[in-house]
Amino acid sequence: MVLVDGVADSGLGLLLDVLTAANLLRDRVDGHIDPFEVSLRATTPRVRTGYGLGAAAEPLEACLEDPPDQLLVPGLGLVGAEEVVGAVRDSAAVSVVRELHERGTAVSAACSGTFVLAEGGVLDGRAATTSWWLGPTFRRRYPGVDLDETRSLVIADTVTTAGAALAHLDLALSLVRRVSPWLSEAVGDYLAVGDRPQQAALVRPSLLPETDPTLAAFDRAVREQLARPLDIGAIAVGLGVSQRTLQRLTATVLGTTPVRYVQQVRLERAVDLLRTTDLSTAAVARAVGYRDATSLITLLRRRHGATPEEIRRRRATSSPA
Repeated sequence: MVLVDGVADSGLGLLLDVLTAANLLRDRVDGHIDPFEVSLRATTPRVRTGYGLGAAAEPLEACLEDPPDQLLVPGLGLVGAEEVVGAVRDSAAVSVVRELHERGTAVSAACSGTFVLAEGGVLDGRAATTSWWLGPTFRRRYPGVDLDETRSLVIADTVTTAGAALAHLDLALSLVRRVSPWLSEAVGDYLAVGDRPQQAALVRPSLLPETDPTLAAFDRAVREQLARPLDIGAIAVGLGVSQRTLQRLTATVLGTTPVRYVQQVRLERAVDLLRTTDLSTAAVARAVGYRDATSLITLLRRRHGATPEEIRRRRATSSPA
């Protein structure tokens, strides 16, 4: 595991938990499965975690003499996209990771740890994912990567990337699954992992556009008119740009089209209304710009894998008694 200063405590813990559980359970599944041998590596003898804890590490450069089967890069405990860029831009670990990958070592990363791989060019020309809220910054800095931040896990040959913080679970279980699908299943049951959603169901569009002033203005205009039919061309003119410019911006920064972004905003607002009000499904549909409940129900099933009733039930079960 490659540790960079600020490594996320939760991500590191999840990776270690899964691999430790795999070692505990392997004899029960198949005694011929070799144990996972894990070492913490860094370019300094000690690394400070995101919560300020100290972690001792062995030299990362020594891996050049004795390459591991797999390099794992946990996410960073940073909340700002530009902070993440600054951390990886100045990290001596990037060149070592790149060289090991070029020599044939498999590499994996989760959440903001994917920036370490991208900074070293490991992801150029490959499909990848990252934490969804980092998507705009990632796409702008690494245009050569085929990014799809709606996915929780992307495996592209010997390179694996995972999404937001809890996707460290998906990453670790995928590594165990390569050794033994049965062991991976046993570990998932042991840790009570349950079904893991794709990131598409978790994206909050309201957190994305602030990376660009025109997109922030577009987002505000959409929300102000959400209950009415929207004319993308008229909104673009109101923002002082052409519709083609708006389309290019949403594609470059957000990885989507203006029409699909409007749909995401409508669904985000619909879910909020279902969770926080007693409005009927038809009334919620009208409030977010759909003529009838059928369209909303279809889109909720496609995007969130749930009906309005199921979304309301989740609210009820998660509310304090």
